[in-house]
Amino acid sequence: MGGSARKLIVVDDDPVDVRFVMRAFSDAGSMIEITHVADAELASDRLDREAFDYILLDINMPGTSGMDLLKRLRGRARTAVTPVIMLSSSSSTADVNRAYENGANAYAVKPSTLSGYRDFAEGFTRFWVDVAVSP
Repeated sequence: MGGSARKLIVVDDDPVDVRFVMRAFSDAGSMIEITHVADAELASDRLDREAFDYILLDINMPGTSGMDLLKRLRGRARTAVTPVIMLSSSSSTADVNRAYENGANAYAVKPSTLSGYRDFAEGFTRFWVDVAVSP
């Protein structure tokens, strides 16, 4: 990866999952700068003020759901084309379909182990940072 560090915002209310994500990206040697916010409203406010290269978004959160935030983000010029990757504990076909219908770029089920999160972080970096051309 050349140039400046890419910026990822992680929107998830589960502190254990967030620790796994942060640790996995660190262990993978990723140069991605990670910001965490614990709910959709805080994320919405932050994304109004600051640009991120990627959004990692949980579905099930208290208050505004990740799915509702996704719809909102796709309706805003600033985030309309920002890659959004849903990372959820749900493997429901209905949730997966709804995420893609609402504009998600990818959907992954949360791993159950740190090594699974490492695999996710490595795959994320290989594709989104090293291969994909983002806006």
